[in-house]
Amino acid sequence: MRILFKLIILVVIIVIAGLIALPFIVDPNDYKQEISDQVEKATGRTLTLDGDIGLSVFPWIALEMGPLSLSNAKGFKAEHFAKVEAAEIRIKLMPLLQKQLEMDTIVLDGLVLNLEKNKAGKTNWDDLAGSNKPDGSTKESETKSSDGSAPALAAISIAGVKLSNANILWADASTSQSYSLENLNLTTDPLVPGEPTAVEIDFDINSAKPQAKAHINLNTKVIVDLENQQYALTGLEFTTQAEGKELPFSKADISLNGDINADMVEQLVSIDNFSLAIKANKDQQAIDAKLSANVSSNLANQQTTLKAVNLTAVINDPALPGEKAKLNLTADISADMQQQTLTLSTLVLELQDLLISGDINASKLLSDNPNFAGQIDIKPFNLRQLANKLAIELPPMADGSTLELVQVKTAFEGSTQHFNAKQLDVTLDQSKLTGNLAVDNFAKPAINFKLALDEIDIDRYLPPVSKEEKPTVPVPPATTAAAGASELPLETLRQINVKGILDIGKLKVSGTHSEKIHLEINAADGLIKLNPISANMYQGQYQGNVSLDARGKTLKLTINENLKDVQVGPLLKDLSGDDKISGTANAQAKLTGNGATVDQIKQTLTGNGKFSFTDGALKGINVAESIRKAKAALKGEKLPASDAPLQTDFSSLTGSFTATNGIINNQDLLAKSPLLRINGTGMVDLPKEGIDYTLKVSIVGTTKGQDATDLADLEGLTIPVNITGTFAQPKPTVDIANLLKEQATEEMKAKVADKLEDKLGSDLGGLLGGALGTKKSETTATEPTSKTAETAPTQEAPAESAEDILKNKLKSLF
Repeated sequence: MRILFKLIILVVIIVIAGLIALPFIVDPNDYKQEISDQVEKATGRTLTLDGDIGLSVFPWIALEMGPLSLSNAKGFKAEHFAKVEAAEIRIKLMPLLQKQLEMDTIVLDGLVLNLEKNKAGKTNWDDLAGSNKPDGSTKESETKSSDGSAPALAAISIAGVKLSNANILWADASTSQSYSLENLNLTTDPLVPGEPTAVEIDFDINSAKPQAKAHINLNTKVIVDLENQQYALTGLEFTTQAEGKELPFSKADISLNGDINADMVEQLVSIDNFSLAIKANKDQQAIDAKLSANVSSNLANQQTTLKAVNLTAVINDPALPGEKAKLNLTADISADMQQQTLTLSTLVLELQDLLISGDINASKLLSDNPNFAGQIDIKPFNLRQLANKLAIELPPMADGSTLELVQVKTAFEGSTQHFNAKQLDVTLDQSKLTGNLAVDNFAKPAINFKLALDEIDIDRYLPPVSKEEKPTVPVPPATTAAAGASELPLETLRQINVKGILDIGKLKVSGTHSEKIHLEINAADGLIKLNPISANMYQGQYQGNVSLDARGKTLKLTINENLKDVQVGPLLKDLSGDDKISGTANAQAKLTGNGATVDQIKQTLTGNGKFSFTDGALKGINVAESIRKAKAALKGEKLPASDAPLQTDFSSLTGSFTATNGIINNQDLLAKSPLLRINGTGMVDLPKEGIDYTLKVSIVGTTKGQDATDLADLEGLTIPVNITGTFAQPKPTVDIANLLKEQATEEMKAKVADKLEDKLGSDLGGLLGGALGTKKSETTATEPTSKTAETAPTQEAPAESAEDILKNKLKSLF
């Protein structure tokens, strides 16, 4: 036994001694040509060994080689497929005898690898992949290597890899693209299965088309467990600096950190403490963004979850309002690609002064029309302050404190084709809007809504009105025509597709107040109907409907409106600041018009209507005072200053009108007051805003109302009052001369009738006098006729002319 043991020791010593002596006995450089021949026989490539080959056996089987190169495949541009300046591989001998592979650091210096694809799509390594071998040879070798006859290694250990000054070039002739990895350096710690290994790599990458370049650094600890198919990159630090004229950015700095774990058996991948930072700029545009999250993904069922997502970004761009935008987003995100769903929960978005929270669910992600639903809450913000920060100029408003409170909250659903705010709550200053709003087909929007607004003062949001009273300057007709000649937006009206209901609790606009406004709109294909419209206003009611028909070459307007028991004085006071008419108004109007401009519609306005006012006054005209002034002027007198209001009171004012091509015709105006009875006829020219109207004012037999005591002697007279001028400046005048001329003519007729009676007798004379339209004087009717008077010849007095009668009448009256 002792002898056997000694023999074994002797054999081992002899083998070790032989291995040590082998490099001294055999020179591997003597076999360079044979090695090259074998490589060429196997690959069809030429292996060139320019440097010496160093070989050692104990305690390491070490192979050291100088410069070597492998020729390229035929038909490709590069001279070499691969070229190496130096290589070193060392394997420990003793562990290898125990079926354990223990390698020292693998060193590869100056690697140049040329990868190419020709226009036909063939690469210069296809032949190395076994395509040039006889059919079945690859399969046969695979069978031999998998039949289990070769002894398996019990363990593999590599002390590390050191790759320095490597260059990998890629050229694709089919796309005219080329890339290169230059100055590639790779260093690793010992590679032990299942144990972390530090890896450090850096290189430059260049692209000719598009023109770009970047420098990349990567540091991490790698765990590779092939047996359990588990892989990990812990403490990953990836940075790159990239620049290129044809890229979306001129220069960018990108960094990525995290811990990546992959279990390919369970098909699970997770990234803990993931963070991505990007700084990029181009011209005057720049972005500084950071993203962090914890990511987990199940590759088997295609489910991915991102927890605690946090995205911050600062964007600088002259095109942005204020040239700058700040964004901060937090959320939890989950995606199920099998179900094609995506969920954003506990979403919080800060954009400038906006704070938005909510939840969003998306479905049918891979379809042409993905759907989404959720709820969004835009917290209260100051829109005026936000606009100032964003350098957005708001239109001037009468109230500078508007837009200081805005809030929006909605539950919604939609797609790339439609949006439906099923529950909408909007706060604008002191106003609150609720309801629903839907938009269908964004390419040609169809809008449907049902909204309720509690109250709003629209005047606060309109441009301020100048406090300085500007003098009224007559506008030349040509200027007026030009102002109204602008064409109505018929094409825009044809595009409106809206159906909805709007209710407003309280409304102020143009100074007027109304309540309980109800409006329904139905617009499609150029036909717009506002029907019904109703409102409570000034202790009365308004009802009406309006139709706009833009389907033809011109716009057709139809109006049907009713006012009931409206206090018109306060209405006009709020509307224009001047309550020209007061009283309780009732009115109806049905009008139509058509045209391409507002002026044309005025010129074609046709229809009819009626109106009535009770217990009111017509302000700006004191008919009684005008009569007094006319009376005094005829007598050459001057009335003392009067403090009587410049108005004409009436208990009722009624009338009707017809409209023909913009001309309003009224022939039955009737006003009753304690002093006067007024009948009126005339016309109003809407396009020119002109008035041509005649009032016939009768003094009634009363001394009550508007101080009628000094007009008692005019009782029974009908006084014509002409009103001319414009809407803005009406000009009333009293035609007293014509009035007295008529009176004088009547008296002359009466005297002629008396003369006929004297000459022809009472019966025949009275008959002729009646034919003249005169009344028999009381004196003629009551005085007895003496016989002497009948027979005595009398000399006739010459008849008075109308002018003489007028003079006498003026003397007697004034």
